[in-house]
Amino acid sequence: MTNKKLWSRLIALVTVALLFLAGCGNKEAEKAEKTTTPLQIESTYTVSDEEKAERQAQFESLKAINSEAVAYIYAPGTLLDEPVVQTTDNATYLDKTFEGGYEPYMGTVFMDMDNAADFSDNLTWLFGHARGSTVPDHRMFNDVNYYDDQAFFDEHPYVVVQTPERNYYYEAAFLIIVPETTAYYRTEFDSDEQFAQQLTEVSEQAHTKNATIKISESDKYLVLSTCREDDETIRSNLYLRQIPDSELTEFLAENEGKLAYTPTR
Repeated sequence: MTNKKLWSRLIALVTVALLFLAGCGNKEAEKAEKTTTPLQIESTYTVSDEEKAERQAQFESLKAINSEAVAYIYAPGTLLDEPVVQTTDNATYLDKTFEGGYEPYMGTVFMDMDNAADFSDNLTWLFGHARGSTVPDHRMFNDVNYYDDQAFFDEHPYVVVQTPERNYYYEAAFLIIVPETTAYYRTEFDSDEQFAQQLTEVSEQAHTKNATIKISESDKYLVLSTCREDDETIRSNLYLRQIPDSELTEFLAENEGKLAYTPTR
């Protein structure tokens, strides 16, 4: 074979190889695009100017009473209707009321000191006494214990959290009864996978639950934690899934009448 023919064949082989690789690259790119595109869900929900103004006015009033107010929580159809505070420890508000008084077994609903005040963590913890066993006032987190009854759980599926910026909406996911020293108590996770694994374990051990909820590592959860009236060493922990903005427009349209605030205070 002459050198000229040899070089011609080598050039042809290289050209075919390059075209093949280019074709594979395009196919891989198309495959990646098809794989990732469905996960890129854009939110169609926008907080209205009216809602922003309402929350600003609400929290001007709340912070005038207590500068550590970070939220307001209520569960439609129940007596759960409370302001929420956060300070530098998890002890002060066990006895300190929202107005600043000292009343054991009363206190104030408070967010864990290590949580982000804007409810942006994977898992946010709120703590409150189960009023009712020692005082005539049955508000605070007393109604959290009622979620251990599946009928009550099903009849009161939603919780609304108001912050200085906007409203967040939650659906009851599962309630677990655990020792006060439970290993499930944590505010940080090494990975989203670890977070989802803990949620799965909690769900499997739950006393009551919403069986339609699927665990997703991209979701955010809120836990309402309170003592049991029959044993102060154990806790009722009600896990609530935050409705993400990508679902919120449809959720509000379907459930608007179930989310209204009815004052109990």
